[in-house]
Amino acid sequence: MELTVIIAAALVGFWLFFMVLKRVLRMALRLAVIGALILGLLVGALAWWWYDPLGSGSQNRDATPGRTRNAR
Repeated sequence: MELTVIIAAALVGFWLFFMVLKRVLRMALRLAVIGALILGLLVGALAWWWYDPLGSGSQNRDATPGRTRNAR
């Protein structure tokens, strides 16, 4: 009788352990996916800031000046 109770308690304990483990792994996977998305957004924002396509520093430096001196 004692052995039956011990085996039943062990089975219930293992079942609870694996259910909690499965839930923790699922939550960790969700956090990893959300973290990867946030990291991707931050890298994209950093690249946007670094290259600054619409900022004031995007002047065309290769353009010829408006007034040139005449050669003599």
